[in-house]
Amino acid sequence: MVGFFPCPYPDELYYSLIARFHVRSGNISPKSTIEELFGSRSVTAVVDLPANINDLVRNLPIGSQYSSEDLIWNHTMYPFYSAFLPSERVSVIIESMKENGGGSIHNRTGIMASSIKDSQFLKYCPLCVEIDRERYGELYWHRSHQIPGVVICTVHNSLLCYSQVRIHNYNRHEFTPATLENCMESNIKEKDTFNAVPKQTLMPTNSCNDRELTALFDNNELSTKYRIFVDNVDKLLTHSYPNKPMGWFYQQYLKRLQEIGIANVNGRIRQGDLAGEFLKYYGEPFLEIVQSSFDPEDEDNWLQAIVRKHRKTFHPIRHLLMIQFLGLTLEELFEEKLEYKPFGNSPWPCLNPGANHYLMSVVKDLKIRYDNKEKSPIGTFKCSCGFTYTRKGPDTSEKDRYRKGRVKVFGAVWEERLKELLKKDLSLREIARRLKVDVKIIKKYMDIHKDDLNLTEGVVRCNKDDETIQRHREEWLYLTSHYPDCSITKFKELNQALYAWLYRNDKKWLNSNSPVNHKGNNSTQNRVDWERRDNEILGLVQTTVELLITSKAKPEQITISKIGKKIGRLSLLEKHLDKLPQTNNYLAQVIETRRDYHIRRIQWAIEELENEGADLKWWKVIKKAGIREETSEELKRILQSNGLKGIE
Repeated sequence: MVGFFPCPYPDELYYSLIARFHVRSGNISPKSTIEELFGSRSVTAVVDLPANINDLVRNLPIGSQYSSEDLIWNHTMYPFYSAFLPSERVSVIIESMKENGGGSIHNRTGIMASSIKDSQFLKYCPLCVEIDRERYGELYWHRSHQIPGVVICTVHNSLLCYSQVRIHNYNRHEFTPATLENCMESNIKEKDTFNAVPKQTLMPTNSCNDRELTALFDNNELSTKYRIFVDNVDKLLTHSYPNKPMGWFYQQYLKRLQEIGIANVNGRIRQGDLAGEFLKYYGEPFLEIVQSSFDPEDEDNWLQAIVRKHRKTFHPIRHLLMIQFLGLTLEELFEEKLEYKPFGNSPWPCLNPGANHYLMSVVKDLKIRYDNKEKSPIGTFKCSCGFTYTRKGPDTSEKDRYRKGRVKVFGAVWEERLKELLKKDLSLREIARRLKVDVKIIKKYMDIHKDDLNLTEGVVRCNKDDETIQRHREEWLYLTSHYPDCSITKFKELNQALYAWLYRNDKKWLNSNSPVNHKGNNSTQNRVDWERRDNEILGLVQTTVELLITSKAKPEQITISKIGKKIGRLSLLEKHLDKLPQTNNYLAQVIETRRDYHIRRIQWAIEELENEGADLKWWKVIKKAGIREETSEELKRILQSNGLKGIE
């Protein structure tokens, strides 16, 4: 048991606490310190997710108020890395941190498999250095400064700097305290904030450089977005959110994507639109800083993966980027189950003018489908009165709830109301007005249910007197008898007004007393000249391929799909390429494999760097080309075997 232990400072890292104890203990050897605190000489100095915390708590002075949970939640990065993990996994992680389970912690959080890497050195805020020294008489490592992708102090809005202390020290048992010697003194004052920091303080992170930082912070809109991002990082560190199963976040993101129109009602996500809007929102400099750039053409990029069903964990940085893009708060994400409601909440109004509950919200039966042609959700509303109507969504105002698209079924209540109105001395136009339908609907219904309604011939004929009807019939018969060889179309031209009147008021008789149009039986079918089409398509394909190869812009992979889209003949190339032998042979010669495409991107990147006057370093080349590190070494060997030289 130790005789004393430092009191933790606000936002102090657990690692920093041990380091300050080491200084005050007077121990020369780091191993003497860890043996004194943990009862073992093998404990490793870990910055983010340490283990053996129970051993430390058991060795604290009598009367100490610190518990393992308190140290884990308030002085390690556990709240940040555990927020998006399922509860059963975080229980194992927290137990591993309490006990001797350090070897498995990083694997369970998914940090080891993530492309987001820690900084090489501990970071500090120059303004915090001055304040901490004045307030506490010493410096300490702040937890919030060490999160990957965080390059500003959220308290002072000043850019962070690298210290001289490595996160993964050569002596893995040594806890190094923050001092003026390893945190270079700076003359930064409080006025030196987010958009006005001296250039000498712009110390690059693992994934960006001074130019990218300046590009971000000189842009007010982007700097505001970055501030929102780091505020959410702080919230994860200081708030306890309920752990959810992995599928929860996928469903939350999907519902929000449906609301903003990037996913349809069936859950299909337009990945191209998502990538375009995401890049437009953040911009490449922002994504470089938070180590989250991606290739939109790569179907396995992290952005596409995070909006699919989650079969693996994602780094909290990626979740925070998606949350902010979707306009969600952390509270909404964790505590409110989002639902896609393009037509609002139940119940919905009944739009049956024949019902006593007309316009009252009594409809609870709603079925939603997606219309591929309209690119919109279509709702089918069915009331208990039988009235069923559809309309296109989503609703954008309260008025939309009372908008009727098409009536699918009028129902028994509407029909009974129609029968009541037909028995009154009303014109069809007045009945149609009261039931809020077209007169044609009334006529059609009367024609179908004539026997059931027991209507007189006069009513069916829209209340026209027999003399008028007879006169129009005689005119039509006179016309057809004098032109026996004419078609119905010709009769329309001869007396358009007569035809229109009969069509509206005596349609059944008109159809019975009109010539039948006979469609000609044309057995000749249009045949495609495939040889001619092959020559035309070949020319278009060759021109497109030449443009893709000679373009100075970032290369695009030469695929049948890419070429088909650019010439506007994708369906033809996908379905009928076997009928275009010349085009097929040419495509077989020019279509690129993934490796060929990557090599061409690397060659383009080399030319771009040479034009910029930059040093030809291999890491710069693959970054410019957007190539993954795991495949870059193989490509380097291939290029070197083909004579590539001069790149370190």
